[in-house]
Amino acid sequence: MAVNSRPFFAAMTSLFLLLGSFDATAGGTAAAAITDVRFGVLDLTPRDGAAAGYDIRSVEPSLFAYLYAGTTDYYAAGYPDPSMPGTVQLDFGGATVAARTSGALADVASAAAGDASLGSYGTAGATANQAVHFILRPHTVLTIGGHLSALAARDGTPDEYYEATSMAHVGIVDEHGYTFTQFIRQSLSFADWPDRMVIDEDFMLAFANGSAEDRAMSVYFQAQSNVTRIMPVPEPSAGALLGAGLLLLGLRAVTRRRAR
Repeated sequence: MAVNSRPFFAAMTSLFLLLGSFDATAGGTAAAAITDVRFGVLDLTPRDGAAAGYDIRSVEPSLFAYLYAGTTDYYAAGYPDPSMPGTVQLDFGGATVAARTSGALADVASAAAGDASLGSYGTAGATANQAVHFILRPHTVLTIGGHLSALAARDGTPDEYYEATSMAHVGIVDEHGYTFTQFIRQSLSFADWPDRMVIDEDFMLAFANGSAEDRAMSVYFQAQSNVTRIMPVPEPSAGALLGAGLLLLGLRAVTRRRAR
């Protein structure tokens, strides 16, 4: 599939501009975006005289951001009007998280940046969601196309490292709540994984109403980003291991003497 890189770079640029206090030296960064979404229809029975189509019943955006740093815990949520841009953002030290929607249909993005201010096992994350609820006319195929991108990167030091994850998800759910199909892409950077992973793809999904009745269905869009700071258990030095070994040998010698 041909991939147009312009939507990705536009999305990433807007995300990092969104993170106004983004620190280039942060230990972990993550970002995800779904952009340029288009809805179309195909007519399964073009000769029956009834036009294929759909109606949008409602659109439900929701934005969430959270920061946890030891005893410090922050959380923010926003539910903007579907046609208006909206952003939620949290900052703590050099850590920043944000979730946003531009106001365009199904356009969502999130980003997270974490540094040592998160403390041991601190985490920073954001999620941008939008649910679009449809009524499909009889014998209609709804097509959903667009672009998604995901970035995860980390820059650890000898005494600490970070886990960075990002995910872009598009899912179709029918009127009974059953997930008909979904498209998920995830970038990961942790442990033995690469220090940087970028995903940049177009996507296309479809849902068919083959019945002679109107049918309800929904499409869910989610962009999720998370950075966690991990403090590994320190390994004992060679001197400490040698000392512990000598102490153990001494204790065994004392035990043997007492046994005699």
